[in-house]
Amino acid sequence: MLFARKVTEAPGMTLEGVLGPNNRLDEAMAIHAEKPEAMSISAEGHLLFSSGNQIHRLRRWGEAPEDWARFDQPVSALSSNADGLVAVGLQGGAIAVMDQSGQPVDGWSVPSDLVSVGDCAFLSGDEIAVVDNGYRDDQNVLSIAPWDEVARGRVAVIGRFKEPRVVARALHCPMGITHDFAGGLILSELDRASIVDLSGRILQSGYPGYLGRIRKTDTGYVMACLSRRDPLIEFLKTEPVFVSDMKANLDPRYWISPRATPEISHDFPIELGAARLFGDVKPWAPSFSYGLVIELDGNLMPIASAHSRANGSRHAICDVCSWNGDLMAISRASGEILNLGSGSVP
Repeated sequence: MLFARKVTEAPGMTLEGVLGPNNRLDEAMAIHAEKPEAMSISAEGHLLFSSGNQIHRLRRWGEAPEDWARFDQPVSALSSNADGLVAVGLQGGAIAVMDQSGQPVDGWSVPSDLVSVGDCAFLSGDEIAVVDNGYRDDQNVLSIAPWDEVARGRVAVIGRFKEPRVVARALHCPMGITHDFAGGLILSELDRASIVDLSGRILQSGYPGYLGRIRKTDTGYVMACLSRRDPLIEFLKTEPVFVSDMKANLDPRYWISPRATPEISHDFPIELGAARLFGDVKPWAPSFSYGLVIELDGNLMPIASAHSRANGSRHAICDVCSWNGDLMAISRASGEILNLGSGSVP
C-alpha cells in the first residue's frame, strides 16, 4: 500500500527559552506619544519618532521631546541617513524627504500607484527603498492579511531627479526593511512570519509573532511583533469553509484575527476567553493582542525577547531600534515610546 507524503512546513518557534514570557515591556520606562508609529536615529544621534501628523525629536532620554516637523497626513514610516536626510512615509502612499533642520528637500519622485508606505530605508544619498504592503490605510491589515493569500506587497526605489523603479514584487504583506551584514536588503513579512530577501527567498521563518519592522544593530537585528501567533488562527487556516463564511458575513473588525489593542468585548468572538474570575485577566490567558520584541543574532536566530502578556497594555509593538546602547520600542496599543534599557542589545 502506498501512502502520499504530506508536505508540512517547518515547526514554528514556541514561546520558550530565550523567547519565554517576561515583563520587560511592562516594566520599561516610557514617554507618551499620540498615535506613535515609527522611529529613527538621526545623523546627530537624536531619536526621531512620529506622533500622528508630527515628528518629535528626543536629544537624550529624560529630556522633553521637541517638535521637529509637521505634515498634513499621519506619519507611517521613518528612515535617516548619515548625511542628515530623513525620509518620512505618509499615509496615502506619499514620501517627504527632509534635511537636518526639518525642511523639505525637493526632487524626489514617488510612484503614482503606491498604495502604502509601511517602511523605508536609504540606499544612498539619492535613493530610498520603500515598502508597500499593498493595503490601503483604511484597511485593517492585522485583520485582513492573515486570511489573504494574494501577494500584494512590493518594494520600490525612489530617487532624487530619477524615475522610480520596482525591485521586488509578489511579497506577502512586507512590513519592515533593513540592510543586512552583506550589504543587501532583507524584509519582514507579517503573517508568513518570515524574513526574506528582495527575491522573496526565505532566510528564516517560523517566528512566534506577526512581524512588524526589523532593524539592524551592531551585532544582529531586533524585530517588532504586532502580536503573537495564535493557535486558533493557525488551526482555522485548515478550515476553508469556516473562513469563507467568516469573511463573507462579518466585518473584518470581528474576524478571528490578531488585534492591536487588549480590549475585551462581548462583540468579539472568543475574546472573553481572556477573562478569568472576577474579570481578572491572567498573563497566560488566551489573547489576540500581545506585546513582543525579538532580538536576533547575525543569522536571524532569536537570542532574547521582551514581552507584554495578556494582562499587559503595551501591545502591538510596531517599531524598534537601538539608541545609545538602549533598546527602544513603540507600543501602538498604549501610545508610548518604551526604553527597555541595555538588555542584550549592544
